Amino acid sequence: MMSNDWTTYDRWNEAVAAAIYPEVDDAVPVYLDLEDDLLTAVADHAGWSGDPKEGLRCAVHDAVVEGSEFTLARLNGRLQLWRRGDRTTPPPVLAFVALTVQAAEDMGQDDSFSSMAYYPRLAGLLGVSASVVRTAYMRYAEQFWRCLNQWLEDLDGARGLPTAYALQHRYVGLPVSQALVRQADRRHFPEFFAEYGLAGGMSMAPEALVPYLHAWFESESCPASKNLRRLWHKEAAQERIATVAAVELAEWDGTVLENQSDRLQPQRLGLMAQMRRGFMGTSLDISVTLRRPAGAADDSMEIESAAGAWIPVPFRPTVASVWRTGASDGLDIRSVLEGVLKVRAAGAPDTILRHPPRTIVPFAWDDLVHGYVEQERLQLNVQCMLLIKQEVSGRPIADEVAATIARCARPGFSIHRTLDGLPDGWAAIDSIQLFGAPVGTRFNELVPLARDQLVIAGGMRIPSRVRKWSSAAPPELRAAVHSQGIVRIRVTDSHREAPLREWEGNGGALVVPLQSEGLPDGDYRVSLLLGDSSTPAQELSLRLRSADSLDPGWHDVRRLTYQLATPLGVITAREHDSDSEGGILVDGACVEGQRTIDITEKIREPAEWTPAGGRPPVAPMIQVGAPDPKSCVVTGAHYIELPAYLGGKQPRFIEGRCRHCGLVKRSPGWIKPRRGTELARPQATALPPVVSVAALPPIAEQEPALWDSALDALMHLGGGSGASLGAVAAQIDGTALFTSAFPQVLEALGHVAIERNARGECQRWEISPTCLARLPSGAAELVGYWPAEQVNAMSADVRALGGELQIETRPDGPSRKTVRGVSSKALAKLQFDDMSIADEAGIRVLKALPPLSEVGRALAREPRPGFTQAEGFDTKAISWLQKFDLASPGAYRVRRGFETLYIYASPDDVAQRQVAPATVHLAKHLAANSAGSALAMYVAARRELLVPLGCDLPGLYARALVLCSGERPRQARATVGGSKTACLVYSEIDQGTADLLLTLLTS
Repeated sequence: MMSNDWTTYDRWNEAVAAAIYPEVDDAVPVYLDLEDDLLTAVADHAGWSGDPKEGLRCAVHDAVVEGSEFTLARLNGRLQLWRRGDRTTPPPVLAFVALTVQAAEDMGQDDSFSSMAYYPRLAGLLGVSASVVRTAYMRYAEQFWRCLNQWLEDLDGARGLPTAYALQHRYVGLPVSQALVRQADRRHFPEFFAEYGLAGGMSMAPEALVPYLHAWFESESCPASKNLRRLWHKEAAQERIATVAAVELAEWDGTVLENQSDRLQPQRLGLMAQMRRGFMGTSLDISVTLRRPAGAADDSMEIESAAGAWIPVPFRPTVASVWRTGASDGLDIRSVLEGVLKVRAAGAPDTILRHPPRTIVPFAWDDLVHGYVEQERLQLNVQCMLLIKQEVSGRPIADEVAATIARCARPGFSIHRTLDGLPDGWAAIDSIQLFGAPVGTRFNELVPLARDQLVIAGGMRIPSRVRKWSSAAPPELRAAVHSQGIVRIRVTDSHREAPLREWEGNGGALVVPLQSEGLPDGDYRVSLLLGDSSTPAQELSLRLRSADSLDPGWHDVRRLTYQLATPLGVITAREHDSDSEGGILVDGACVEGQRTIDITEKIREPAEWTPAGGRPPVAPMIQVGAPDPKSCVVTGAHYIELPAYLGGKQPRFIEGRCRHCGLVKRSPGWIKPRRGTELARPQATALPPVVSVAALPPIAEQEPALWDSALDALMHLGGGSGASLGAVAAQIDGTALFTSAFPQVLEALGHVAIERNARGECQRWEISPTCLARLPSGAAELVGYWPAEQVNAMSADVRALGGELQIETRPDGPSRKTVRGVSSKALAKLQFDDMSIADEAGIRVLKALPPLSEVGRALAREPRPGFTQAEGFDTKAISWLQKFDLASPGAYRVRRGFETLYIYASPDDVAQRQVAPATVHLAKHLAANSAGSALAMYVAARRELLVPLGCDLPGLYARALVLCSGERPRQARATVGGSKTACLVYSEIDQGTADLLLTLLTS
């Protein structure tokens, strides 16, 4: 081939991109795995009808070999041009690296994995000397593979996620990482992860996965192919197989396929915990989780009670294959922890899942479900929690466990002995980050299996097809190393391959908070280095993004506006129709059109709220069966049967099973037994060094600026599903109460538009357009899309006009940004792309809204639901009161097992035996409207409008009042009807605005 003729090579290069890296809807790891069907597909795309291997070989040979000279310099030159040009196109090295994978495929035919076996095979394909190939390949290989990975990362997963990594045998390991584990075996990895309690998205070092993989390959139920199981017994292949497993685990979404679930019966039942911290204090929610296969029918599940009866219990889907019960108010959690929990599907009574009681229950934080998920044992470096039975057989153990944790965990964990939601007789230790492995402890649950581990955790993760964090709240880098006293973490710019920062720690532990490092948006590689080694023990990718660097799908987000041609536009946005003209709509703080509402009377009378004392009755708790008080599950005296030590190499870890209850315990083989133990295993030759945690920075109770980084993450995305909005909310507070309130807060402030279904659940959202909302005070509020660079530019322009841009932080919402001291005329001269100015935004929104009764009539109707418990809302007592039927108009809270529905029934609905699903706040206000009153009161002397706590104004009614002051309503206690009542207070509301709102609520 002539040196300037790349036609054939480019055709094969594009064919590799089209066949191996096609555009995909879901970002999944993709391998340059040249199995026969894929290689044939490559040849078809290249227009080659002969032997696919020969076609690829010839195309690459002609590009890199001229005469008898082998060189990669020309190909590297083309790569450098690509790096300076359009990097969304495939890099010009795909065909070459595909041939290097073919050499790895050939090398694997005789199970030889040494570099000495690889280069002769690559040289044979190219027809040149092995020594020449080795020199040139080692010079350029890492750069070629790195550009492939970077190309995939820059596309944010649109063509798949990169998988070409090698920590050892750097050059040969790259093509081998693509060829070693075939697709059929990779499909079984989710089953392996679920069986060993590994959470989706975990970043584990390959070395840490080796013990798990070893146990899996040795088990009789392992579904891996005979070839992969045989390769596992070759030590040279273990690190490479573990590397593939680590990549798959990091990108696993938790889904287990239906045909994999049959082998997971013992592992499918567990517990989930969420710690709620808010203005009402700290509380704990515990629920039961069930791993169900993807696509499983929504069969009702049953739990066996202590009386032996099977009680229907709905399990709701969360993410992937995990289903969970409702909050802990339905089950007696103490009986769940101390008894034998049995669950079955109503349609399969012979298949019973069991959860044995444990005196110590470890949990690890799971980013997918946004809660603590039960594990076999604590994990290294990640956020964990423990539930501990305070006393076992008359012996207190909680203090002993806490003392052990204090020696090995990062300072800042919390110990709770009394806590709302914590069963009597139990203690909880929250926010545990274990950096050391306890030595000599009798509590197996406290000893992690991993030894050396680097994780990226904390901060604000942006829900996306690829893993990325907000640069406004970047994560921490955490490393724990038991094999070396000196640990280093290095951060490298992935594009420029330039090391940016390096930190060193002694004592085997290191925490690097990136918040203070000021790293800009970009892609980074984080490397864990041990001692003075220059070869990374683990490498992770770190992507930082903000609203200043938009998500690739930003411009494809559906535009949402509140279209008030139908009254339901008050409570839900819809996709904007740009072709339609006229009508009334609200878009952020901007309004088009308005209604004419006659204020027939001034509604200024004091409200007649007389809050009822006490709490409404609750359904009886379900108690599960309790074991024999003398059994091992109560006393903790398990009889663990361990395999006999017959000599030979010490195992990675030792697995034992209780003879009586079947509880499985795994112990790391590197932990030295305590004196007097009778474990039949070899003595460790040396204790791992004790990790020092005293110098680590303590854990902060609440990470700073999470509200602001949450809004910044939403501006980066532009819009998305309700699930993505919930994923952002859960990082501030993972409880169901907060995740449902989070969209309402941002909607009321005008920052987002929310599309809801008939039950008021968020289906889609979109960030509102850039707007300055003029307040009655003369100030202007920044509403909608305002990235940091644009805020800074606005601040500079405002200063030039003699004004000021004030930024006020808020503990319960995003920072408030207000322009003050600038006239409307001067503001109108500011030049910002797509910025609009909304004068009198609050009152204009309010004048566009229909009366509340029209909203109630427009709601969808359905037949009256069945229920196990019903409560009606008393608009005078401001509380839920028990009801035995739905035979009168009003708002109802209906419980069916663990499911809670909020519904409204008008007088016509009662006659027709139908109801309207609604949000809790809308249902309450509709009930008051039906009774001829309003859940609102105006205090003219203070220019405040009050609503009872828990009766937030629904939808755009709330936005209108918030835009009058720019402030969210605050919580306060006010004297109403002669008694103190907890209220939400909207500030800076004038008399005319209050009269109009009250007219709308009562009309």
